[in-house]
Amino acid sequence: MGPSISARREAARARRRHLLGLEPHEALTLVPAGLRVSRPGTDAFYTFRQHDDFTWATGLQVEGGVLARDGECWTLFAPVPDVDDRVWHGSPPDLATLAEATGVEEVQPREALQDWLLARTGRAIQFAGHPDFAERCADYDVQPTAFEKLAFDPEGSARLGAALVARRRLKDDVELGWLREAARATAAGHAEGMRSVRPGMTEQALCVEIEAGFRRAGAQGPAYDSIVAGGPNAAVLHAAPTERPFAEDDLVLVDAGAEVAGYDGDVTRVFPAGGRFSARARDLYAAVFRVQEQAVAGVRAGVEFRDLHMQASVGLAEGLVDLGVLRGRPEDLVAQDAHAVFFPHGLGHLLGLATHDVGGYAEGRTRSTRPGLRYLRADVTLAPGMVLTIEPGLYFIPALLDDPQVRETHAARIDFEAAAAFVPVGGVRIEDDVHVTDGEPEVLSAGVPKSLSDLET
Repeated sequence: MGPSISARREAARARRRHLLGLEPHEALTLVPAGLRVSRPGTDAFYTFRQHDDFTWATGLQVEGGVLARDGECWTLFAPVPDVDDRVWHGSPPDLATLAEATGVEEVQPREALQDWLLARTGRAIQFAGHPDFAERCADYDVQPTAFEKLAFDPEGSARLGAALVARRRLKDDVELGWLREAARATAAGHAEGMRSVRPGMTEQALCVEIEAGFRRAGAQGPAYDSIVAGGPNAAVLHAAPTERPFAEDDLVLVDAGAEVAGYDGDVTRVFPAGGRFSARARDLYAAVFRVQEQAVAGVRAGVEFRDLHMQASVGLAEGLVDLGVLRGRPEDLVAQDAHAVFFPHGLGHLLGLATHDVGGYAEGRTRSTRPGLRYLRADVTLAPGMVLTIEPGLYFIPALLDDPQVRETHAARIDFEAAAAFVPVGGVRIEDDVHVTDGEPEVLSAGVPKSLSDLET
């Protein structure tokens, strides 16, 4: 499933052609994929994840590979396993298969990389991709004495990196195809979770069902460490699943996504462990749902994402006023950052080869120190081809509600007794993956139920 091999090959070629225009052709370019990292004290390794620049430029996973450019000619240097490697780890695609899949003009064994570099001694080299090449050149079959002869160009590398970030913000048709597949697998995993949940089940057990659903739907696995939290644990923004069993009245927050071909889904849903929302949980969910729907509808080319965040903040403040938790005009409460006690993160982030994909902040923009903005992960003008998450939330976090400074600063704005009544509920976050188009936004994760009636059904 997903884009065809020929479509993937042509998309990778187009991306490399784009790279040709970023820097003068007289400069060499190296894009290392990255190497496995050993776990200290063992003979095992951490799970390998190659650098996203390499995946973007080749469309393939090639552990220890290096993509090199000289002028308009690209060469892929790929490791060729020996007999022992093949015995223990199997045989990866051969060089001819890599050439066919990537469309790279020339594919050579990685052991030829050193001679390729030495033949170009003295020429400037720009690096993208994994930075481990400098410290582990020998593991890339380039001896340190040869590496020392290279003319590394840090300023050119910085310019190349910035240009890559800007280009990777905009997904091509093949990338969108993979992101749709990731969303489809993500929906399957969330459906497994909603069908499986029951009072007495633990967070960890539910996490197993969700991630199994991802794999059954064709994903390589979860895109990130899944968040599965019940009751008060849902107020922990990056809660790891525990052995805590769900109670009948618990809300269950699941923030989990599937990874397909390196591309990530990222969806959050909240549903009742016992099948029905309590009155308090229903009111809280409805307040977040309304804001999330409005924010998704506001995703349009030319819109400033920061403005969407501020509009959502006002909407969440309005919901808290209706719940009796905040006092005052919603616009004033946001200006005073009172809402940030309950909405401490940003509205969303870019999505692609990374869950928090590159390019979240446009060139020249910096992160604010305001409580309501300091965790905003994106500050860009939306453009067709961008894919981002929309994920407002409201949380009742004891660490903030009990903080003396918070209580002093917002004594007139927050009804702390009313807020305490929501602490057992934990929190609600609703998140969708959204593609910016020339018109209506495309909600990639629309297949995951989120209305109150659908969730209870």
